[in-house]
Amino acid sequence: MNKLLFLLVLTVGWAGCQGNSGFKLQAELDDVQSDTLWMVYDDPMLKIDTIYTENGKFTYETEADTLNLCRLLSSEGKSIPVFVSPKEKMKLTGSFDAPVISGEGENAVYGEFLKSIDEIRTDTAAVRMKAKEFVRTHLQSFASAYIIHQFFIQSTQPDLEELASILAPLDGMVKDSYILGGALEAIADKNKTVNKDYVSYFSCKDRKGKYVAWNNAPDSYTLINFWASWDPQSLVVRDSLEQIARKLPEKQFRVLNLSLDYGKEQWYSQCKEDAERWVEVCDFKAWDNQVIRQNGVWRLPANILVDRNRKIIARDLFRQDLYEKVKQLTDASK
Repeated sequence: MNKLLFLLVLTVGWAGCQGNSGFKLQAELDDVQSDTLWMVYDDPMLKIDTIYTENGKFTYETEADTLNLCRLLSSEGKSIPVFVSPKEKMKLTGSFDAPVISGEGENAVYGEFLKSIDEIRTDTAAVRMKAKEFVRTHLQSFASAYIIHQFFIQSTQPDLEELASILAPLDGMVKDSYILGGALEAIADKNKTVNKDYVSYFSCKDRKGKYVAWNNAPDSYTLINFWASWDPQSLVVRDSLEQIARKLPEKQFRVLNLSLDYGKEQWYSQCKEDAERWVEVCDFKAWDNQVIRQNGVWRLPANILVDRNRKIIARDLFRQDLYEKVKQLTDASK
């Protein structure tokens, strides 16, 4: 065989192998509001691919050497788990709120789960029972990781004891996935002593990537407000905080909004305009956030009022109670 023919055979053979190892997703979604979506890779690699759609239709193809845990993300912050795996195809229809999935491997498994809860979606208790049953019978499935994340971690008040019992029998590789890592650390930390007097110093960045400094003005107070784009009640509370902040002295009171979101797009879509009295921050660690863990915050909505030295003045003050407390503190300094 001459050298040129050998190279041609080698090239064709390599291309054929590449094609055989690829993953293909064909989708047609009803509720896509923009022409751009994102494929977010969660595990084992961390990356984001941009997907351009036409009226909710698109085809996503990529090479895959191993199973990758991913999420298809919309501009509104909604997501659908996608398992990118070698030599597999997936079909996605329906909507982000009610996806219909068919295909092979983990995508087929997750699609069957979605089908099983289709008629009970509005019954939270029934869906959670179905989710528990699924995980119990799919201990080696990575689909279980996303189901646990959606129904037992991304919650306004995670039950750590219940979560521990669900995670315990999982296969080691599933349990070690990035998406469940924070939950396992939270469970390990749950019996540690909560600092009831001071909020430990922590660094956080605003939307422009700048570190937020603590307010050093005399007799100044900061409300650390915990919220998430996926929790409607915390959004309502946050809106009320903006009105309260405007009634109080700008130099003496500000709201530091710490989001428990997992993705930048979800967080950013719900942020309000930054100001001296209003700051938005997020480290995308959700319940694994340092301040959350150190201060025993395991429900939403929640907040902590601190002075300039980060001494805790009060916890979980809302609406009029919050206004009156801060007004009392600021008036006393006049």
